[in-house]
Amino acid sequence: MADKAVTIRTRMFMTTRLLSGKQFVIDVLHPGSANDSKAELKEKLRRMYDEKDTNPVFAFKFRTHFGGGKSTGFGV
Repeated sequence: MADKAVTIRTRMFMTTRLLSGKQFVIDVLHPGSANDSKAELKEKLRRMYDEKDTNPVFAFKFRTHFGGGKSTGFGV
């Protein structure tokens, strides 16, 4: 049930050629519930971008918007 209630959207997607990686802004929609942990978000992002391991996925600088229901952060 928790997986269905949380929606992850990425925007401002860029590929960094120097490091051969990706960076993006993450929007997490979680209406009527508290935030997901960063470990859960990393696992969902890993599945979203077909990464084999969660170590190269970093999620940071998350902030919850006033009123709840939406959080924004960065991912690499």
